[in-house]
Amino acid sequence: MTPLLPILSPRLEDALAHPDCLESLKGMRFGLEKEGLRVDKNTGALAQTPHAKALGSALTHPNITTDYSEALLEFVTATHETPQAALAELESLQAYSASVLGDERIWPLSMPCLLPESDSDIPLAYYGESYLGRLKTVYRRGLGFRYGRQMQTIAGVHFNLSWDDAFWHWRANLDGHAADNDHRQIRDTGYFHTIRNYRRIQWLFMLLTGASPAVDASFRLLAMDRFQMSDRTRIAADATSLRMSDLGYQSAAQESINICFNHLDTYCETLARAVHQPWPTYEGLGLKDQAGYKQLNTAVLQIENEYYSSIRPKRVQKASERPVRALINRGVEYLEIRAIDLNPYARNGISETEACLITLLMTACAIADSPHNSDAECIAINGLNARATWAGRHGSQHFDAKRTFRQAGLEVLASLDGLAEVLDRAQATQGHTHALQDARVRLQGDCPLVSEDVEASSITPGHLEFGLAQAELHHGHLIAQTTTEGRAEFAKTAEQSLRAQQDIEAQDQGSFDDFVTAFINQP
Repeated sequence: MTPLLPILSPRLEDALAHPDCLESLKGMRFGLEKEGLRVDKNTGALAQTPHAKALGSALTHPNITTDYSEALLEFVTATHETPQAALAELESLQAYSASVLGDERIWPLSMPCLLPESDSDIPLAYYGESYLGRLKTVYRRGLGFRYGRQMQTIAGVHFNLSWDDAFWHWRANLDGHAADNDHRQIRDTGYFHTIRNYRRIQWLFMLLTGASPAVDASFRLLAMDRFQMSDRTRIAADATSLRMSDLGYQSAAQESINICFNHLDTYCETLARAVHQPWPTYEGLGLKDQAGYKQLNTAVLQIENEYYSSIRPKRVQKASERPVRALINRGVEYLEIRAIDLNPYARNGISETEACLITLLMTACAIADSPHNSDAECIAINGLNARATWAGRHGSQHFDAKRTFRQAGLEVLASLDGLAEVLDRAQATQGHTHALQDARVRLQGDCPLVSEDVEASSITPGHLEFGLAQAELHHGHLIAQTTTEGRAEFAKTAEQSLRAQQDIEAQDQGSFDDFVTAFINQP
């Protein structure tokens, strides 16, 4: 079966001209989450130092935290009215961080730097001694036992976006559902409508934003026959995104989860069930050892976020609230697009052109017709994505019997000129029209894809050398952006976060075992 393409029909293209469409698109909101390893500026080796105190508490700082490893920084912006505003905040967060890193740099590539020989030398993120902080570290310890720690050092960008209720009602009206005044139902339906279409063109996102065709020899691999060697750099010729390939999160346990993206209820039920369904391999690992908890539970998933999906429906969680419980209680608030590689040529890991392209494609996914996925279509989607990660740039790779990936991509883009213009007007920019033209030029072969440029740079001078050079280049620019006033404001936020962590640690009651049990068994 060939997956459907989310192409705007003439009926939908005509609807873009209505003033209500323009007004509703003004309600879009954007946020960015960007990961980046701390590395030694001379060797490119993974940093073994703790999270800098000047950056505040990784547990409570609103914008600067860590992901899996203590060395894996994560920058989280607030919500903004345009992607450009989110990018500006992201740059300021990185600029302050760069100013306190000393001899360390922020690694600019998705595939990691020089890794230690032993997984145990990849430090787990530490969040203090509160029960919540300890739970977060235990969860990461469990990921290490389940998947290996080196897999957790792969980094990327998460692009968060939302549309307001006016947009969802405008879209529902196009399908004759204007009489339905259940705002949450319309919103939840619209977001899952969008998710299904996104998954149908995930391969296109990887073709246009994939930037991880190479990896250093310290990243221990099993599939050596898939790579060409260039000194210590391993190249997967024609690959777009090794990060999104089977080198990332892959396990029999996760493959057993048959996630349904047709309805919020079935999505939540499936994930919630996986948090309680025992898995023999994880039962064999055991729950504890002499160091304490090895994992939060022995189920298929410790928590719902362990399921590595390329896109997630999200709702801001309350303290100690599980992700699915937030969705069940209050519905979908925004989408988190997770299949975006770090662009090593962009200081923020994502360029303004890429941000506008993602906005354009995601809005097209929200507007285009989106029938429910069948089991056969889901299997076909997974197959397309797998081929796109490893060989999406190769001319022999076809979307179907008649079209190559590039041809199918150009067909999707062909209906988007009107939408790009409306988005430009809504956000007072020309970025979406420019991004659309840039994507067409790249798919036509008149300009290299990002992954093609990264492959060339990874062959000469090499993965580590290229990464260090780009890290130093970005570092110099970021340092130049810092001001005395800006540093003082960030230092104040950092200090406040450290006090907030102390407050949380002082409030714990009962035992840690009871805390873990209550968290896992939320009603």
